[in-house]
Amino acid sequence: MHIILTGVTGTLGSQVLLELLKNETIDKISLLIRDKKNLSAQQRFQRIIESELFCSETKMHPEVYRRIDVYNSEAFFKPATYLLMKNENYFIHSAGYVNLSTDVSQKELIFKENFSFAKKIFEAFHLYTKKFTYISTAFAIGDVGGKIENNFHDDVVPNYRNAYEESKHKTEKHLLEEGKKKGVQIQILRPSVIGGNVMNTPLNYISKYMVYYLVGKFFHKNPLLEGNEMRLSVNFKTGLNIIPVDYVAKVIVTVLRKNIQELNIVQNKCTNIVTGLTRIIETVGYKQFSFLDNVLIQNMNKLEKFYYSTIGNHLAPYTLSKPYEFNTSLLEEISPLPNYNLVDYLGETVKYAAENNFKNENL
Repeated sequence: MHIILTGVTGTLGSQVLLELLKNETIDKISLLIRDKKNLSAQQRFQRIIESELFCSETKMHPEVYRRIDVYNSEAFFKPATYLLMKNENYFIHSAGYVNLSTDVSQKELIFKENFSFAKKIFEAFHLYTKKFTYISTAFAIGDVGGKIENNFHDDVVPNYRNAYEESKHKTEKHLLEEGKKKGVQIQILRPSVIGGNVMNTPLNYISKYMVYYLVGKFFHKNPLLEGNEMRLSVNFKTGLNIIPVDYVAKVIVTVLRKNIQELNIVQNKCTNIVTGLTRIIETVGYKQFSFLDNVLIQNMNKLEKFYYSTIGNHLAPYTLSKPYEFNTSLLEEISPLPNYNLVDYLGETVKYAAENNFKNENL
């Protein structure tokens, strides 16, 4: 079994690689790693295996890395030089550009990095691929509310909150259509918001602090906090759906050979938005805040203006979204969800991030 993997320098991709290396039935793993500034693809790979995540896996003997081939962009897009059509090749496209901006000027770049890049990859590799697994997002359908099933493409009208969601959803549709035409099995896997480890060591580890971590980062040692209160407008009935990155990686590797076309990798319960945000903000030591239920905030102070002109502008479509939940019956049959307190988990992961000063690993 030969795996081709993109996105290995990302939050999820590095964890997927770790899980693949634990699987002895996988003979070879080919990685796309772009050259970056003055670092080669191979040098960036070295950073990955020297990261806190990989160093913590004491059972990972150096010999396992001999199963890995690293390619930069130029070499990667020549699959005939390292793949055979007759082999059992599985492609996992985990690379993606997470940008929740609602600024229309960002749409072209977002679609280029998500839709166009996925299209290019599939065209280059479909002849050599038995199965193409695309890592999308559980929010690709947008703000639809209610009970969300695994199949996004059955009579559901999307309601995109931003170009990121639209790009992921349209990439899904394109791949499903092209897979039928080209005779390639397509698998769409959709994690919700990704948080730190809950099973693997180091606990609470994640390589990049995004989405809900940005709230904690905003209220962590912000000089504008002194003398200013903060009012947050949210939908009191909505929630946060956050899933540990190590669990997501395990599910992705588990379902590679299963006949599952679409699967949301999500929590079976959302954490109430007020309860969750309260824990996040209080964990970093800020107390002077309150919540308003779907209220347009007037006469903002300096802190509020800064928040709503930066991360609040991107996160508001989610904190004000319709109440929703996911059908996780199939997911829990495949891999039972880890048992932990959802609110405590938020606090523990944000505390871990604060102790590391919200500094992303430079992979």
